[in-house]
Amino acid sequence: MVGCFGLCDDHCHTRVPLDRLIESRARLDATMLNRIGGLVDGAVTELKWGDRGYQLATHSPNLWINGNRVLVVWTDWALPWFECPRCGRRCRHIFLDELACRICLRLDYASRHLHRQMPGVHRVARLRRRLGVGPHPFPAIPERPKHHVRFHRIAERIRAEEAGLVEYLGTIVHDLQRRIRVRKAKHQW
Repeated sequence: MVGCFGLCDDHCHTRVPLDRLIESRARLDATMLNRIGGLVDGAVTELKWGDRGYQLATHSPNLWINGNRVLVVWTDWALPWFECPRCGRRCRHIFLDELACRICLRLDYASRHLHRQMPGVHRVARLRRRLGVGPHPFPAIPERPKHHVRFHRIAERIRAEEAGLVEYLGTIVHDLQRRIRVRKAKHQW
């Protein structure tokens, strides 16, 4: 029953390999790099990702990553962007393994593939984890004293989401019952 509510682990989704997800790749954010001072002319920045190390050197207007040049483009309101070395597009993130943008590497966000079985179930699980109760929908939520305003606010959101799930499940049950009636009518002839 757990698989019906989208609560299985990430390895259940084999349609998209994990190396094609953005979250599993090392990337460089232009805005964050500017915020920490890594885009100041002459700055040298050392990055670590697992056992790999990357050395960034800034020489205006370019950024050198382990000997490869990446152009930094500035907007009129002083926001930095990278220019993808492969396609020339302006992008906020450059992925360090292949020095390219998300579109060139054909990467996708994990949220577009995980927890997509039934609408609202992942949201209920996340809210339940915030309260410290089990992530599965529909078990009772323990009572708290009245002064726990945040707890009660989250509990009300959970009850509203679970009511939506019950309504959604009711439409599925109704549809399945209709399909069974139609099939039985076809097989009686």
